[in-house]
Formats: sequence, C-alpha cells, structure tokens
Amino acid sequence: MEMFHSSCLTIVMYHYVRPLVESDFPRLKALELVDFLAQLDYLSAAYNIISPALLRESLNEGAPLPKRACLLTFDDGYRDHYENVYPALLKRGLAGLFFPPYSSLIERNLLEVNKVQFILASTDRPEALAVELDDFLKHTGAGNVQALRSKYMIPNRYDSHEVGYFKRLLQHALPVDVRSAAIDQLFERHVTADVLDFASVLYLTVPEAQEMRTAGNEFGGHGWDHLWHAKASTEELDREIRGSIQVLDAIGAPVSGGYYCYPFGSHDERVCAAVAKVGFSVGFTVEPKLFEFDSGDKLRASRLDTNDLPKSRPLGIDQCCWPLRTVRKTND
Repeated sequence: MEMFHSSCLTIVMYHYVRPLVESDFPRLKALELVDFLAQLDYLSAAYNIISPALLRESLNEGAPLPKRACLLTFDDGYRDHYENVYPALLKRGLAGLFFPPYSSLIERNLLEVNKVQFILASTDRPEALAVELDDFLKHTGAGNVQALRSKYMIPNRYDSHEVGYFKRLLQHALPVDVRSAAIDQLFERHVTADVLDFASVLYLTVPEAQEMRTAGNEFGGHGWDHLWHAKASTEELDREIRGSIQVLDAIGAPVSGGYYCYPFGSHDERVCAAVAKVGFSVGFTVEPKLFEFDSGDKLRASRLDTNDLPKSRPLGIDQCCWPLRTVRKTND
C-alpha cells in the first residue's frame, strides 16, 4: 500500500444491506447484498480502503493515509451489518465504522425513522400514505394540511414529492406528540402491531457489536433517539450525545478522539461544539462530496452515498479519485 498524506478521503455511507428481493419488504430503500459485494470489489480495486484505526492514527499522530484512501461507514446499527456486512468485510480483511443509536441498541426500541421507512416499504402507492397522513391531521386538528403541503411537498435527492412530504412531516415538521401518534397508527395499520418483536430482529445487539469491534471494526456515536440534532432543544441535544457516550461505553469503544455521525446529517455550530466538548474528534455529515482531509473541518466530514459510486469492478485505475455520479446536497 503506497503511503503519503492524501489530499482527499472518500467516505462511503451505507444503511440497510440485505438480500432485498427475497425479504418481506422488497420495496425498502436498501442495498441488495449482491450489489454490496460487487461494490466492495469495485472499491477494493479503485481505492485503498482504510480502517477507522488508521484514520485515528492519522488524526492523532500524523500517520500518512494511502493514495485513494477510502473509509466505509454504516449507519443505524442494523442486524444487516452483523449478518451481511461483517462477514464480507472479514473475508476481505477490511474494517468499517458503525453508528448504532442508544434507543435501538440498548433499549431495543424501534426508532421512529425506521417505522417511517417500513411504512413506506409496505406499499407501492406513497401518494395514498400522504393522503392518510393528511386525513389524520384533519381528524385531529393537528395541522394545516394546505400549508404543510405547500411547504414540504417537494422532492429530494432520492424521494418523490409525496415521499418527501411524508418523511419530512414525520421526521421533524410536526410536533413530537402528533408525529408519534401518526407514526404509531400508520405502522400498526400497514406493518405490524408487535413493535418489540420487529425491533428485536431489525437491530444488532451489544455482544454482536463487541464481536465486530474485536475483529477490527469501530463504533461511533449516533444519538439516543436518532433526532435531527440541529432542530433539537438544548436538553434534547444533551440527551442525544449522552446516549452516544453510553453506547460506546457498552461496546467498549472510545469517546475521546472518537467518531460521531449526525442523524440525517443534521448539524450546525452548536451541535459541532457540543460533540467536540465531550471528546469526539470527527463528525460525519451526509453532504455528498469527497472530504478534503488535510484542510477540511473534521467535525463536518462529507460522505458519499453508496448510490454515488459504481457497483462493478473498474478495468483500470489511474486517477486519484474515481469519477463520481453527479450528486446534490440533501439532509433528508
């Protein structure tokens, strides 16, 4: 591996990785396992995949990064990461950086963000779900549907108008009690009433995380309830960071000099300062571009989504950073 101080670091972001077509929710926005394996082959050929440990050495001790350095990150602590990602990395002698929230890993609660994703995956008619949500708001008198549609009915990088509207309202636009009630009603209607059982098979466990870390993988903070940090109150933000610390304590991972991943990429000066204050040295966003490692703000490390990179092995490598698909910034 050719070593020198690389000017840029390619950080790739993953979420669900599973045999999607064969699953109970084939419409889930997930990466098909065979595509993940193919992308690992591509990345192994086009880049030098570094471990989180090497990144820490570079940050703390000035250790050089290899040419075309690439870091693999995995958000939300899914069982997919233990059953599908971990064996694939282990087989190739690679290591990744994983971010499980406190509520799902420790308390075994089903995160609202995941409830929304599986509600959407339960139907091929997202416009009908948007209408159901509107009906709920009209019935409860909890929101001005016309005003909400005018403000939030816009597409984002991956979602249609209706899906973008549905997600924004249930992620942050509605008051907490209103959106929680709406999510619970829709989840029971379209997915299942057995929330605890659903959570038990969706997320990895602490012993599984410990096993993964022993094999060279690393873990970072990702909040308590996976809230939008920049939209959180001071008390909510404190709780999110406190939960992150407790997750790392349970796994045996370091906080000081460690890694933090902002849920939804949501961050601002206040959030970055709070994360740095407790000892985290790197904060990961969802801004889709290469991270300028030497000159960039380490608390605003940009990441590419798996969809921004090819899923096939290149024929030849002769560039510092492989050409990427055109991407736009999004926090959704």
